[in-house]
Amino acid sequence: MVFRVLLYFGILTVGWLLSSRGAIHENIMKKISIIQTVILFGLIYIMGVNIGMDEQIISSIGQIGIMAAVFALTTASLSILFVYFARKRLITDKNITGGKND
Repeated sequence: MVFRVLLYFGILTVGWLLSSRGAIHENIMKKISIIQTVILFGLIYIMGVNIGMDEQIISSIGQIGIMAAVFALTTASLSILFVYFARKRLITDKNITGGKND
């Protein structure tokens, strides 16, 4: 496990060094978003296959879904509340959305 994490950080460091020194061709830099998307979809596919092969996860998928929905609703609700109260407390300008041009 530790080796795998160190390997990831090593790969990240090599990529950072190569790009900061201009060793990566500009055409590759322009296509990096597409490359990242393809790799991300591949990782999601592999994760789905691994989850689909685990009988314990499949048997408790309903529980996992309910817990995920409760977690999502709770975090979204608390985020909205915190932003609302922070805005009320920190922003005193009443004309913040319009400005002088409205």
